[in-house]
Amino acid sequence: MIEKEVPQQEKPPVVPKEYAGQWIAWDQEQTQIVASGRTYEEACQAAIAAGEEHPLLAKAPSAKVRFVGGWSS
Repeated sequence: MIEKEVPQQEKPPVVPKEYAGQWIAWDQEQTQIVASGRTYEEACQAAIAAGEEHPLLAKAPSAKVRFVGGWSS
């Protein structure tokens, strides 16, 4: 059996509250938000207009969403 080393998950980037509920477009390194929009198409077009040829798009959670929990031992 061949085992592959699985890379550790990096901590996802924090999305500022001002983008809550919107589609956001990240640069290729996923370090900077280059554009946003109410729809996927709007965010994609804005990112391309900003010079990001291949943006990575994601839907930011609503500001009403709260994550509760943690590690238990």
